[in-house]
Amino acid sequence: MKNRMHACMAAVAWVTVTATVMLGGMQSVFAAGKTITKSDAASAKITVKDTVAKNSGSDEDSSIDIKVGSGSTIDIKVDGTEDSSSENSADLRGEIAGISYEKLAMANVEEAVNVRASSSEDSEIVGKLYKECAGEILEKGSGWTKVRSGKLTGWVKNDYLLFGADAKRLADSVVEKVATSKTSCLRVRKEASQDAGIYDLLAEGDEIEVVEDLGEWVSVEFSDGTVGYVSAEYVDISDEISKGETIESIRTKEEAEKKAKEAAAASAGSAKASKSSDKSSKSSSANSEASVSSGNAASYDDVTLLAALIQSEAGNECFEGQVSVGAVVMNRLRTGKYGNSLYSVIYAKGQFSPAGSGRVAQICAQGPKSSCVSAAQAAIGGASYVGGATKFRPVSSGYEGMVVGNHVFW
Repeated sequence: MKNRMHACMAAVAWVTVTATVMLGGMQSVFAAGKTITKSDAASAKITVKDTVAKNSGSDEDSSIDIKVGSGSTIDIKVDGTEDSSSENSADLRGEIAGISYEKLAMANVEEAVNVRASSSEDSEIVGKLYKECAGEILEKGSGWTKVRSGKLTGWVKNDYLLFGADAKRLADSVVEKVATSKTSCLRVRKEASQDAGIYDLLAEGDEIEVVEDLGEWVSVEFSDGTVGYVSAEYVDISDEISKGETIESIRTKEEAEKKAKEAAAASAGSAKASKSSDKSSKSSSANSEASVSSGNAASYDDVTLLAALIQSEAGNECFEGQVSVGAVVMNRLRTGKYGNSLYSVIYAKGQFSPAGSGRVAQICAQGPKSSCVSAAQAAIGGASYVGGATKFRPVSSGYEGMVVGNHVFW
């Protein structure tokens, strides 16, 4: 019995098996490798508890034929009821971020997977699901599943998705409580007071991670671990899991970022031309101005921009620690969830506080330290001491992960 069950099923679980057979005036019941008989019984029923396997590939009940006596057979049906002590059991009741656990699918990829218009690799790509993105199952097939994730709806190969207990575990580990701004200019303050200084401004619809709801104020946290405060009156708090992105959204964002970079480069060129046209400057002064102009132009260069962020976040860290901060930015860029350029990743709202406060721009204008420039070059070149980590905090925060210098990465 065990061998037959183990041969046709995949994951081990405790189940309850009940079998009854009448053979004239005798009853024979096969249980755990033994034949049990009872005379003069009109009917009998026994329950056998055994370690068997649960059929993970089907929702249907499993059955096994057992020979009884001389050629007679009975059918034992496995009712599929799992003992509460099973490590593989999972309660899929309830929901997370508005999606029922039973309908939850999670992207199981390192970067992103294409979402298509139909269940074929030749079908049109309609969007992308990034690492740890969630979707609601609309239709599940043997090889493809149709999901809805945010504004994106389409088909994804099952090879790149997690379902059931696996999806629930991943979702529970990555869900975040976020505050969404309800106003066009929400101030993220340094203290829970209207008189406190300001870290950054959030536009309507911008999100930032919640640390604690304090009543009139909400404690929030930037990606670099900086904690600020927003007025509870002007935010909605909810559970949030990353959603997919449509092709239209991706293209619109790329075009906007391209125009922003072109405008920034044009502005830098105008500043350089203005300084070069100053005929009254002395030769030494002119040389100095030319040097500063180059620095301004370089402030829109990826290396200088990343170096400025590294300096603002880890300027006094060891070289490995500086590279690690740069690697986080590069990992975010690869996922596509935070933007499709270094500029958009660094200046994503609610992420890096030095970007919002103007500190990054200030360092760009002055010129980053040489060690931070080298660290930025290394990170852009693919160097990483923290794998695919996309977040970091001070070690004192208590978060678990890979520790490099005074930061922990995960």
